[in-house]
Formats: sequence, structure tokens, C-alpha cells
Amino acid sequence: MAAPDRPPLTPGPPRRVGVVVNPAKHGAREALDVVRSSLRRAGWEKPRVYETTVEDPGAGQVSAALADGCELVLAMGGDGTVRQVAAELAGTEKTLGIVPLGTGNLLARNLELPFIDPAGCVQIALHGHPHRIDLIGIRAELAEGEAVRQRFTVMGGAGFDAQIMTDTRDRLKARIGWIAYVEAGMRNLVARRHSVSITVDDAAPVHRKTRSVIVANTGDLTAGIRLAEASRLDDARLETIVLTPRSLLDWAALTWQVISRRRGLLPVIEHLHGRRVHVDFLHHPQPMEVDGDYVGEVRAFTAEVQPGVLRVQTV
Repeated sequence: MAAPDRPPLTPGPPRRVGVVVNPAKHGAREALDVVRSSLRRAGWEKPRVYETTVEDPGAGQVSAALADGCELVLAMGGDGTVRQVAAELAGTEKTLGIVPLGTGNLLARNLELPFIDPAGCVQIALHGHPHRIDLIGIRAELAEGEAVRQRFTVMGGAGFDAQIMTDTRDRLKARIGWIAYVEAGMRNLVARRHSVSITVDDAAPVHRKTRSVIVANTGDLTAGIRLAEASRLDDARLETIVLTPRSLLDWAALTWQVISRRRGLLPVIEHLHGRRVHVDFLHHPQPMEVDGDYVGEVRAFTAEVQPGVLRVQTV
């Protein structure tokens, strides 16, 4: 059914639908039932279902869906599943539908999908309208010397934010949701800052002592918080957010600036805009995450926007 403030969505021409689902997520079975019943009512064929595993969290399943001729691929799971499916569909003419079943649901939030209503998200994923968005591609140099490449949809960063992801207790997250990240953050507030060199596009490098460097494709987080200053999913730019707090007072100032969206007297957060950024942590490798997935300890990374490479269903 349509939400009170949204027009009803009507099925278009039949398409072959694949569903990449994380079967461990609460509500996955019920969401699959909604997909099946919705396709039956629309007169479309049954969905092809591909379950993720610990060893393969999405890439192989998307490859199988494309090989089976699926035109619309639904990502049913948390942010990690959505990121994996989005990364594999990027650069194709196939369309991503999102059925969020996680804690953060960051891309769904930024697309203004009704993420607390999986059934509503199913209708948009099947019968919404495609919109092209950007992804961010990174090349990260791990502390061990290996280089890895990833794509992400919302945010990736190294330092404090990645430490939160690695320190969040899974049992607590299952019980209280996103508030578990707050608990992990409180345990990591006091720590040393480290020197970093940041180069945006062809500008001269800037040097800072930071707790975290975050690259954003867009900016809405949980609880209505917007960390990025002006980034949008389709603006062909990225935003580099530099966090430099030294004390609990600085963290309080940073929190107030983020929540109020006003710049304060204490320079604890900085926003840099461009299409490409290179971040070098010099002699202090930092933990890194992309859309909540841990990458590893990195010495440096380069991030670049990939404009309009993904088709995603929206209202």
C-alpha cells in the first residue's frame, strides 16, 4: 500500500527480478514473501533468489543474477549487502532496488526511502523510478603493503569512525540498534591525533593532526544527523571531512556543530570538496571502513567520484 503522502506505485512492463538476500538478517524471510506476492499480483515471473554467505557477501550472487538475465536486482540486507550489490551493478544498465534490513540503512536514508517499512521499500524497489547516482571508488594501501580497491555508496573513512565499527559489540547492536555505535564511540573518544597529508584534486597538500578523515558521497546518518556539509548522491563530487578534536571539550563542540549545522569558534571539523582526494597517514596507519565494512589498517588511500554509474529505484 502507498504511504499517505506518496502516490501509489503501479507496475510497469514485466522484468526479470533477482534478489540478493542476507538470510541472517531479521525479517529476510518476510521481506522475500512480500516480493513474491507483489510480483504475483503484478503478473511478473517469480524472483530468482541468491543468498549471501560469509565467504561471498554479494559479488558472486550479483554475477549469477546477471548471468540469469535479471534486469532488476534487489539488495535485501544491511549496508554491507547494499554496498556489495551496488558495486557490482555499477557501470551496467541493470537497476538496483533496496530492501533495507540493517541497523544503519544509510543509502536508504539518503534516498529518502521508508527504511522502517520493508514492505513499502519492496514496492519502490520493484515499481519505483530509476535514478542515476554516483559511487566513490577507493584504492587503499594496506599497512602490510597490499593494495585493495573498493566502491562505496555513502561514506568511507579512516581513524575514529572505523574504530567505532570494529569496536561495536554485535550483541548490543542486535539489542539496541544504532545506539550501540554511540557506546563504542564513547569508549574511543580519548586517543592521540596523528599527522596526515590531504591532497584534493590538483591543490597543494594540506597537513593536519586528525582523529579521522572521512570521504562522503552524501551526508545523512542515523538519528537525523548530517555529517557532510553539502554533498549529494548525484552531484559528481565528493566531500572530505577532517575531524581534529583534541579533548572532550573539542568533541562536545564538534557534536554541537554537526547537530546544529553551524560552524563554531573551535576549528574541530573541516570540509574539503572536489572530485578526487589522496590521504597519506605518513607513519601512522589507521583502521579504515567503507559503508561500515572494515577494510584494514591503511597507510594511505585515494578516493575518486564515479559520476552516475549506478541506476537505483526511487519514488
